[in-house]
Amino acid sequence: MLLRRITPLFLFIGAGSSPSSRHRLGPGQDCNAQGEGSLRPRVALNGAGAPVVLWGDMSPMANYVAVGSGNGFAPVQEVSTPGCMPAVADWMGSSIAAAGNTVWVVMKASPEDSRPIYVRRSDDGGVTWGDTLRVEPYDGLVSRFPSIDVVDPDAPLVQYMQFDNGFAGARFVVTRLDGATFNTPVQVSAPYAPGLVCDCCPGQVVAEGDRAVALYRNAGPNIRVMYGAASDDGGSTFPVGALLDNTAWALNACPSSGPDGYLFGDSIRSVWMSGANNGNKVYIGDAHATDLSMGNQGYVHPGQMSMLQQNYPRVAGSGDTLGVVWQEHMSGQYEVLFSWSVTGPGGLSVPDTVNVDLSGAQKTPDIAYADGAFHIVWSEGATDQVQYRRATLNSTVGIQLNAPDDLRVFPDPVSDHLFIEGITRGRAEVFDLQGRVHLSAALDASQLDVRALAPAPYVLRITDANGEQRTARFTKR
Repeated sequence: MLLRRITPLFLFIGAGSSPSSRHRLGPGQDCNAQGEGSLRPRVALNGAGAPVVLWGDMSPMANYVAVGSGNGFAPVQEVSTPGCMPAVADWMGSSIAAAGNTVWVVMKASPEDSRPIYVRRSDDGGVTWGDTLRVEPYDGLVSRFPSIDVVDPDAPLVQYMQFDNGFAGARFVVTRLDGATFNTPVQVSAPYAPGLVCDCCPGQVVAEGDRAVALYRNAGPNIRVMYGAASDDGGSTFPVGALLDNTAWALNACPSSGPDGYLFGDSIRSVWMSGANNGNKVYIGDAHATDLSMGNQGYVHPGQMSMLQQNYPRVAGSGDTLGVVWQEHMSGQYEVLFSWSVTGPGGLSVPDTVNVDLSGAQKTPDIAYADGAFHIVWSEGATDQVQYRRATLNSTVGIQLNAPDDLRVFPDPVSDHLFIEGITRGRAEVFDLQGRVHLSAALDASQLDVRALAPAPYVLRITDANGEQRTARFTKR
């Protein structure tokens, strides 16, 4: 079942969990003021475990960073420079990564056909930033879509798309900082993937120890699937490349959506969006990190209707503890969903809504994980700002998303009768996401007949005899 509410609920795995031992997913925090930008936020964790959040703004074109403290975020600071305005949008932009208190940001300057990619470094957890450093060589080629990961604080890896003049011959390359300059870029898509890479789809490089994997979406021949290239020497060479996505999505268009992943031991775990079956849906898969032989893969949340569109997944974790966030869209409403597991993809929890309001304009989330806590950020379109929440696992393996007496409803989506837990008597009202009432009835049982509702997302509100109200979100199939 899919549980979706204005305020989220408990998600549990395992037996023996007690309310006293559960931890709360903290309240939403503003990373910046309203109107200070919200494009494609990204989060990394500094040496103190504090979130360092990066995002873009379109007017003016800029990148900003804010560092969290547990009780809020420090004042916003710009990490782009007047001479290197970054290319930003809600589907592509800059990237951030950290190793201890060394934090790196990579940005592509605009216009994209003539300006370089550059990095900036912070050695105090994101508080102050050094000078810009050019990433690609003076080779006359065009670049875009940089991503970054860091194992050695002095040697970040950067993956980016490389073109001949005129945005021809799209391919992905990886380079590593060596002293004061970046090495000659190494091809990671050729010769492993047929044809060209998807020239509107960002990639992602992930690293752990001496291993690195470059993830990207291929395009030829109009089969928009994910590939990877693997390195066991810290990103100096990528001798192995292979298909990581068996959906075989045939599309003569540009989906503008790329993969994400993390390494653990000898495995790479990745997430992506594919429209091959049942509309655009989010997938998760495993592969061997050395030869990229594919393991299991499938939907992050199976059984959803085709009209419900999922996109922009991000994943973070350590071993079999992982969390996945993604953007979900239906009937004009955008929201951010979160699912987690401590037993690998097969144990992923029922997803829940991360955002806590009804504006329906939440997009492009990101997630980081360390020390038993997931750190989630997303774009809040209604206010043009970035928001943050933290979810903490405990020893009994539970995440509390709100108070134990909150309303719970299932199944979701629902066809005929909605079953209710938490309150069974009172006045039930069903609203659409514009606040219009579609159903009002006395509730004196644990179910509500919703057959008369048109297919759409709704909010159920129940008012008990004391006037207290509880809410839950569901979708009518």
